[in-house]
Amino acid sequence: MSKKTFTRRAALKTGAAAVTAGAVITGFPALTRSAQQKKFLKPIVAGLNGKEGDPSYTSVSDVPRILAEKYDIEVDFQIHPSSTLGTDLSQLDAVQTGFIDITSNVTTQFMRYNPAFAVLDLPYIVTGWDQYGRIAKAPVWQQQAAKFEQGVGVKVLPPVGAGGYRLFWNNLRQTKTPADAAGLKIRSVQSPIVIEMLRSWGCNPTPVPWVETYTALQQGVADGFHVQPIWTFKFKMYEVLKYATEVNAIFGIQFQVMNINTWNAIPESIQGPMMMAFQEAADAANVRDREGEDFYKDELRKVGMEIYTPTKKEFAQWQEAARSVWGSAGKDIDKSVIDQIIALS
Repeated sequence: MSKKTFTRRAALKTGAAAVTAGAVITGFPALTRSAQQKKFLKPIVAGLNGKEGDPSYTSVSDVPRILAEKYDIEVDFQIHPSSTLGTDLSQLDAVQTGFIDITSNVTTQFMRYNPAFAVLDLPYIVTGWDQYGRIAKAPVWQQQAAKFEQGVGVKVLPPVGAGGYRLFWNNLRQTKTPADAAGLKIRSVQSPIVIEMLRSWGCNPTPVPWVETYTALQQGVADGFHVQPIWTFKFKMYEVLKYATEVNAIFGIQFQVMNINTWNAIPESIQGPMMMAFQEAADAANVRDREGEDFYKDELRKVGMEIYTPTKKEFAQWQEAARSVWGSAGKDIDKSVIDQIIALS
């Protein structure tokens, strides 16, 4: 990378003061060694949508510690939580263009860049944590990651659960069946599949950035959303919501991406250990995340939220309506990919 490119990126990340004189001369800080330790001197800036301590935060923040303890490698991660570097979507743009190095988000939000992971948006294709764990380590994940990398220009890092199943929330009434949800304005992500699913339930999808969702619910721009328990609790959405239904349609999966130029600038002798550190951090975060799904449901009940579990007959109505999306918004998804995912259930 040229000196000009490095100087621009370093200035954007306010890390130029920390760069050594030798690094400025060479343009990009190379791997340096003390007696035993490897160092990558350039700060790696991460803009995350989770809060400090969340599984989707520690799946990134724990990486420097793991590298230091297990591989004797020193790296500098500068982590900005809670979308402080922009909305969840603008942070994705920023990583793609190289203004920040790492971000993470659920697969549904990546649809605007490349449809490689659209298969995971299909309602009722992921049956729970066990299947997700198999998907994350299966060849089909690596296959789709390679497609995504080729189409977007980023390095896909290991996935982490995003709180389990999304609950169908609103602040107006209990929704036992899709008929009860008819006409509700539901905050939506950018995935065409998710938007079509909400319509199949009679809702009016309303795209709203995550950081603006609380205000949208408070002001009546949206009546509810389809979000996991952890995010509903952590961001205090219970203050502007009341009712939830366990529709179990979409299982949240979040993965990190790194700007491809940042990844390519990391020496190969550090890339391998770094990827292993990301995997270890993701594995630990997944354990915590799985344990937290029921915990956060209980916390939401404690603050007065009503979480309804449909009867078998009621659940079938949610499922039947949403599965129609497979043949409409999901019709272009490679059937062989669908089959590979289903085989892991």
